[in-house]
Amino acid sequence: MFIISGSTPKQQELGEQRAPCPDCHQETAQRLQRHYRVIHVFWFPLFSLGTKYARVCGRCNLRSEVPEQQVGPVPVAPLLHRMGGLFPLAALTFCCVGFPLVSAVGAFVSGDSGSPAQEQQAGRQGFDQRFEAQAEDVAVATTVQSKLEALGHRSMEVSASSASVKEHVIRVITAQSPRLKKVSDGDRIRLLELMEAEADKGFVNDEVFLGLRGRLLWGGYSHRAPGGTWQRVVDGTTASPMVDAFEALLAREAALPPSAPDAVPTPEPTAAPAVADDTAR
Repeated sequence: MFIISGSTPKQQELGEQRAPCPDCHQETAQRLQRHYRVIHVFWFPLFSLGTKYARVCGRCNLRSEVPEQQVGPVPVAPLLHRMGGLFPLAALTFCCVGFPLVSAVGAFVSGDSGSPAQEQQAGRQGFDQRFEAQAEDVAVATTVQSKLEALGHRSMEVSASSASVKEHVIRVITAQSPRLKKVSDGDRIRLLELMEAEADKGFVNDEVFLGLRGRLLWGGYSHRAPGGTWQRVVDGTTASPMVDAFEALLAREAALPPSAPDAVPTPEPTAAPAVADDTAR
């Protein structure tokens, strides 16, 4: 990494003073100037040094340096030139200390134990643990991949996976491309429609989540319940189909009755041991 630094000479006009000129040998109106150098990093001023004062004769333009004690009351140098380094230092301090502190206080006041980013991360980890690519998922993903490539979207990578709760199957089909930002909303809708058509062919009785993902964020989302209609959203940022699919899976499992095979079995009470009757002997 290259760091560009250096110094720049600065000159500041401070007004006029009447003083004797060594060259004119008489008292003339002389301009008072301040000269200094500003140290900068990437052309951002940090601080100044080497301050000197001079008088310039208004008659013969002779420049003569004078000590600071003879200057008198004059305007100060610009704040950015004198203490510009305090601004990036304050910004760095706020990012490292102030911003986390403000976020922690805000979370405490609102009673929120986890941020949306943490919830998204937890949902994605749960998805990876519960959803797997079955043979029928791979077949549909391959078909969608070939059709997208035929349309010129060769940078898109299609994947599909599924999970089930009893007879209810939840499937997720996604297409990811690092160039999704360059795809217009109209083209995104057509891509989702293509994915929806393939899902209707192979998974008509399943719940399906579809998504278009860019380098980092989702930019297209579609969902359909079994036998329902597609609910489609196209925007700069949309919900994650993976997170929503995992939450739908958890909701289905929570709705299972205790006696369901997929639910946690309830232990049956053990029978009391039989007591022999000795009186019959």
